[in-house]
Amino acid sequence: MRIIYGLSGQGFGHSARSKETIKHLIEAGHEVKIFTYGQSLFMLEKDFKDQLFEIPGFVLSYKNNKLVYWKTIWANAVKISHQAKYFSKISAEFSRFNPDVVITDFEPLTAMLAKTKRKPLISIDNQHQLTNSKIKLDKKYFKDFIADKLVIKSMVWGAKYYLVTSFFKTPVTRSHTFLFAPLIRSEVLNLQPTDGDYVLVYEGADFDRIMPTLKKLPYNFLIVGPTLKPQDGNLTFKKFSTEAWLQDLAGAKAVIGTAGLSLICECIYLQKPYFALPIARQVEQIINAEYLKEMQLGDFSFKFTLEEFTNFMNNLELYKSNLKKIESCGNEPLFKKLDSILSELKKRP
Repeated sequence: MRIIYGLSGQGFGHSARSKETIKHLIEAGHEVKIFTYGQSLFMLEKDFKDQLFEIPGFVLSYKNNKLVYWKTIWANAVKISHQAKYFSKISAEFSRFNPDVVITDFEPLTAMLAKTKRKPLISIDNQHQLTNSKIKLDKKYFKDFIADKLVIKSMVWGAKYYLVTSFFKTPVTRSHTFLFAPLIRSEVLNLQPTDGDYVLVYEGADFDRIMPTLKKLPYNFLIVGPTLKPQDGNLTFKKFSTEAWLQDLAGAKAVIGTAGLSLICECIYLQKPYFALPIARQVEQIINAEYLKEMQLGDFSFKFTLEEFTNFMNNLELYKSNLKKIESCGNEPLFKKLDSILSELKKRP
């Protein structure tokens, strides 16, 4: 079958998940064209250079580990105008390829084109867990939760099937929605984890605020980010590179990062206790952090205090014991379901 695969370019989670799915589709004999932008272009270029088609996409803006709505709205207004300018070109490429089916990982343009050109649409993401299943969440986050659900529904709607990946189970509330354990990229599947003497920190949005606290703690911290900085006591800094990152992840005693799904899921697979710093006002991350703590796979904080992190480190053995019990990889079950769906769609006139 001819498949257009649209995926969000915001962050690395979408591309990590989609890379494995696209590889599976190509190995199964399908012809795939990838519509994406931003970080996903960088992540997929090595493996799928000839299949890539760049489109404009949406971005999120942060300050002090908080989502800044007005900056996000302004940046996306610029993106929308750019998208409108090149819409005819994008639509023409869609028609030229003439897909039998469209798959989207939270990318709205390909989802919209699938509906307007009457092509079957399949959604593979984690976002639709919020709209298509029952989530437990504190009432104080209710307004932001409703806003997030509206955004998700406006981005991708009307799919024939929703294949949702998540490390926690929730009751499905909509038909043709199926939950799977996370999709884990092959680079992580091939790692041999060890228990090193350092805590790995993936430097997210404005993590400078936690550095003074880290310096007061009796642990070694390896901090990976966009720039290289000189060592500062128990803080060792590294500039991000894919190969080094994977080895550092495999050898970490525990991991600190935002509450994005992709890194949490990879740490669960590698049985690394996780301390999450969720981005304030980004409900998806707050939900991830809440379930992480409830399942006793790690902990989270909005402030990051000495007491909170010390308590986390004192509970490492409990977290490791629980991590061994989790279904941590859903690659084969999801691919089997996807194959079945594509086979069914192929039979239809």
